[in-house]
Amino acid sequence: MISLYDNSFLKYCSEKGIKQIDFQNDNLFRKSLNKDDIIEHMHTLSKFHKKISGYNNYIGYRLEDKRGRMVEQYKIYIRKVKRQYESIKKKSELSSFEKLLLYHGDEYLKRAENCIKVIYENGYLELIKRSMDRNEICIGDTSFANLRMREQIEVNDLSKCVYDLVEIDGADFLLRLIKKGLDLDYENLVKEFCKIEGLDSRSENFIKAVISYPSEFMKYCIKYNKKNKMKNRDKYEAKLHKLVEEAFMSLI
Repeated sequence: MISLYDNSFLKYCSEKGIKQIDFQNDNLFRKSLNKDDIIEHMHTLSKFHKKISGYNNYIGYRLEDKRGRMVEQYKIYIRKVKRQYESIKKKSELSSFEKLLLYHGDEYLKRAENCIKVIYENGYLELIKRSMDRNEICIGDTSFANLRMREQIEVNDLSKCVYDLVEIDGADFLLRLIKKGLDLDYENLVKEFCKIEGLDSRSENFIKAVISYPSEFMKYCIKYNKKNKMKNRDKYEAKLHKLVEEAFMSLI
């Protein structure tokens, strides 16, 4: 949570009708969500984006600039896992994880590379320019536990706010629903989010590509490669097996 000492950003938010307030203990964590709840939250998120965009106080409380960082990180993941995959192909004796990566690696790498391809084919650099021109700000934590609409917009913690494409918040919110195992029409929800935000088909395709990128699998492959001599190797391999066994969400 941003302290009162960082008052330049809090003052800006307050002037825009956004209040930081601790509501963690409220009965906010729903056991079930319906489409109306989700659409309503998207509207609240969009109102937040529209109200908060434009902050550029580099002397007072300075926000981190994350525009373009996620896609660059995803490209690094591809290079690292590809090297790992090629190295495993040359080995004669393999661990259970290495066998798993050898079997599924090509599929996941192609999927990851296709996601990056779709991102760049849909005006990615133009989306970044738009975000910079508008000084778009993402909330970082898009969950129901951090954002709500009362008499004004209330945010539990504003400290995760960063400069980034508003599409990133949309992808983050939908990925949270996917991780909860909610059976929803996510392609339609992407369209709905972009409609609410006033974004076009390029943004739809960007969000779908971000959602479809196998980030968890790629990250665990890299972590395993760094920690494969640790005593908890079996536990780590079990997690990787689980990631492969779980049905992945692909919207492209």
